[in-house]
Amino acid sequence: MSDSRDNQILSIAAILHRADQLLPEYRRAVANMPREIEFKGIGASGMFFFFAAVRPFAPKQVLESGRMRGESTLALARCFPEAHIISVEFDRHSKHAAIAEAKLKQYTNVDLLYGDSRDILPPRLQSGDAVLIDGPKEFRALKLALQLLRTGKPCAVFIHDFFQDEPARKFVERYWPGAFFSDDPAFATRFSTLDSEIDPTHGREWKH
Repeated sequence: MSDSRDNQILSIAAILHRADQLLPEYRRAVANMPREIEFKGIGASGMFFFFAAVRPFAPKQVLESGRMRGESTLALARCFPEAHIISVEFDRHSKHAAIAEAKLKQYTNVDLLYGDSRDILPPRLQSGDAVLIDGPKEFRALKLALQLLRTGKPCAVFIHDFFQDEPARKFVERYWPGAFFSDDPAFATRFSTLDSEIDPTHGREWKH
């Protein structure tokens, strides 16, 4: 059993150390959650990675950049029911906006905002916040992450769709040795099956 200092270490080793203890809580939070097929959010294993990393910090606020149809936002609302979830989507007039709003209307801990998250999130960032960036992508996502991290306020900043061998990922691996990734073999080997176990629609996305 780890002490409180161990519980508030942010590293892949620390996440793996506490993951099994946090997994039942995560499963309960996302049980029977409605899932999108055509436009997927962050997969169940990816969201568990975020949950296992951030949960010990008990953030009072979670900032999300990029919402689409709100599947990931819904998972955040369920996983962090005591936190204020601020979710920013760029296009208010997208066909996805109304779907996300309907999905999340019953969650009083969620605020759905529209516009450029690079302008909206920095003034709302508070000490101890957790941040999840799922748009913009690649170097624009990295620039936003660095902008927020420079303040010294976030407990953690995560970027989704940060794939191996892409330029932004290579840049981070070269110049930011403390960064770690959900596709780390030690984590993926143990928890990648959560995608199909928790989300029966996993792997059935429409192809365009």
